[in-house]
Amino acid sequence: MNARTLLTASLLGACALLAACAPGPARKELPYADCLRTSQINRWGVVDGSTFVAANGPNYYRIKTTTDCPRADLGGGIRFRLSNSDKAVTGPDMRMCGGINEQIVRRDDPPCQILSIEKIDKTAFDQLLDSSSSKGSGAGPTGSVP
Repeated sequence: MNARTLLTASLLGACALLAACAPGPARKELPYADCLRTSQINRWGVVDGSTFVAANGPNYYRIKTTTDCPRADLGGGIRFRLSNSDKAVTGPDMRMCGGINEQIVRRDDPPCQILSIEKIDKTAFDQLLDSSSSKGSGAGPTGSVP
């Protein structure tokens, strides 16, 4: 093997290693006062397998997951699992701000990792809710689970 081939192979290997180790997109967490209060959800909807909407009072949110959540639209409400840091900081408020290890869970399915939580206006919320395959009020089993 000549030196040129060895150099080319090592450069290609280094480039592949750098691409594999590159960090993903940075998370943009909501400020604490704007976080989704999972214990006070009064309307929710499943727009598609990876997009959800929720409202608590005058605040409206679009929630995106990292992957498609199969069977999320079968009904039974939306349940969230807070990260350990959320539990430590928010206490009984049960707020989710879009941080690492926040999840949407269903009883018999694997949890879906939340990618982002963003505040939206009422018009955008109503449009997304109208296109939802499944929706409900806070009277159902919504909120946080351990």
